Amino acid sequence: MSALDKTVAELEAKRARDDAERRARQEAAGVFLKDFFDTDLSPSTSLKDHGVQAAFDGKRILLTKPEEGVYAEGMMIVIGEQGEIDVSGRSLGPVYVKDKDIRKKELIAEIISHFSL
Repeated sequence: MSALDKTVAELEAKRARDDAERRARQEAAGVFLKDFFDTDLSPSTSLKDHGVQAAFDGKRILLTKPEEGVYAEGMMIVIGEQGEIDVSGRSLGPVYVKDKDIRKKELIAEIISHFSL
């Protein structure tokens, strides 16, 4: 095997590992967001009392206040390309097992601040 072929094979292996790690982070973030939506947002009486509606589509959570009309600014919580959690364009970082409670608290603080709850 030539040095070029060996280097290309090493690069392909590294890319495959990096892609697998990225997909694993995205999957972990998706599981985290689903759990956050199901346990914290969907049953929340505080959100309902303040007119905030939440929807989850598997990759992102959209929070809106429909009674404020089309000019009201909603909030999106999405899974970023590298598996991090992004809130309204700002990254909170990836979700690791040890960080789940921290991420949840950060998301709750962002929601409270955004909607002035």
